[in-house]
Amino acid sequence: MDIYSTEEQQLDALKRWWKEYGKAIILGSVIGLGGLFGWRYYQSHQLETRAAGAEAFEQVSQRLASEGSAAFEATAAFVRDNQGNSYGGLAALLLAAQAVEAGNLALAREQLELALAGTEDAALANTVRLRLARVLLAQEQFDAAQERLNQVEGEAFAALRSEVQGDLYLARGQLDAAREAYGAARDAGGLNGNPGLQLKLDHLAVSAELVDEEA
Repeated sequence: MDIYSTEEQQLDALKRWWKEYGKAIILGSVIGLGGLFGWRYYQSHQLETRAAGAEAFEQVSQRLASEGSAAFEATAAFVRDNQGNSYGGLAALLLAAQAVEAGNLALAREQLELALAGTEDAALANTVRLRLARVLLAQEQFDAAQERLNQVEGEAFAALRSEVQGDLYLARGQLDAAREAYGAARDAGGLNGNPGLQLKLDHLAVSAELVDEEA
């Protein structure tokens, strides 16, 4: 990062960095977690139940994987028809991840809301709320993102919750608060397998150093 003569210029530089890279980091997390969590969740339910919708879900998920956006409508119809059961919820998660990849944030938000409404599993609900917060943040729906983030509970989600909180502060231009939130995420183990968090910390550290030099 170049040396900037005023704090306002530093903030403008960070905003430009966020505009260029921030959403990619946030949404990449949604996509990556969508595939990994979805597959594990599906395996678990395959072992626990042989519901009548299993074959239909398999067909829909395979079509979504192979056809991408061309299968969005059919997958959304499957979600509507299976609202409240595990296959509908999982299809919604997979569709949301694909929608993010396709840049259709409105569809991703809709599907995540459906997945959240259809689950009673606390861990899954927290995961969905975090993804929703990221999507809402990418849509610049900051208050709605904060509302969902406030609903995430449990120490297992502390690092992710703090990181997304930092993203929200940074998007709003609250650098000190963002730095504190990212630090909390780091302290909760958030750097494990997460180079994006280190990148955010590094950029904010540079800003803090420049401010100190000017003081």
